[in-house]
Amino acid sequence: MSPQRIDVHHHLLTPGYVAALKGVGIVESGGIPLPPWRPEDSLAMLDRAGIQVALLSLSTPGLFFKSPAQERALARAINEFAAQCGQRWPDRFAFFATLPLPDVDAALAEISYALDILHADGISLYTNYEGIYLGDERFTPIFAELNRRRSVIHIHPSVFTGATIPAAKNAGSTISTLPSFMLEFVFDTTRAVANLVISGALKQFTDVKILLSHAGGTVPYIAHKIVSGALVAMLGGQVSASAPGIPPEQADAFRSMFTDDILSQLRGLYYDTALSANVNAFSSLQQLVPTSQILLGTDYPFAPEIESGTTVRRLERLASLSDSDRQAITTDNALALFPRLQRI
Repeated sequence: MSPQRIDVHHHLLTPGYVAALKGVGIVESGGIPLPPWRPEDSLAMLDRAGIQVALLSLSTPGLFFKSPAQERALARAINEFAAQCGQRWPDRFAFFATLPLPDVDAALAEISYALDILHADGISLYTNYEGIYLGDERFTPIFAELNRRRSVIHIHPSVFTGATIPAAKNAGSTISTLPSFMLEFVFDTTRAVANLVISGALKQFTDVKILLSHAGGTVPYIAHKIVSGALVAMLGGQVSASAPGIPPEQADAFRSMFTDDILSQLRGLYYDTALSANVNAFSSLQQLVPTSQILLGTDYPFAPEIESGTTVRRLERLASLSDSDRQAITTDNALALFPRLQRI
């Protein structure tokens, strides 16, 4: 029997990870204090929310340390912990593996170990690593390998764009009184997606399946601005008010074809519902993508249960969704992305 309801955006915090963060002065993530967490806490939340399976992943700030060796060892320990959760509760947990980026060679080694030995269900990437955004050619070997494997990539936002350890309160927020998750998360997701489009990575690596956090940040709302940015990039930054020698109808036809191409790339991505199961976010999201591209995500435990645990009920209250839409979002779309879960 296939599982009922699958949460694709659900975080773990291992004791070793929390201790390592505190060791460099980091006590929060996205402006939220690091919450206490055990696998049993997630199981209880899932039961209360009527969700059977959660895909575990590491939230920001990730492996933010000075020692590459420490980052490699911690990534391995986190992935093995997540795999053990799946082994102990095989009908409740799956996971996205963490990579020790920006060390590309170490990340490639961890991809092999995580997917071939631990049988991870996908790979978790941050929007940027020390200011290097996804789509940068330095990450081409990572995308090439994941493309070869036809992997699922879950992209989670970060709020840090440098090598400085983010130990301050609301680190990464441009307004010190605002928690950094509130605005910077959605903007950094948008930056990464725009860079993936403009760099050509989405057209180059068509066999990876990319799942975006938080309904894609602001991608659905500013999709046409991404089109405009891609057009300017294609023109080499040369923008003029007219196109001498090109009949208006030809210019319009080219612009229409170009727009369709970029929007098609954005429609090929997947979007989770974490912190986004509301009419405002869904109005834009449903204008951009079909229901087949939307998956249930709760953001537990960083989103308090009054937010994360009520996601299913809030989806039920969205008038724009039919019963079949809700079934697709909460279960069927995840089963299509992760066929292994059909055997649970």
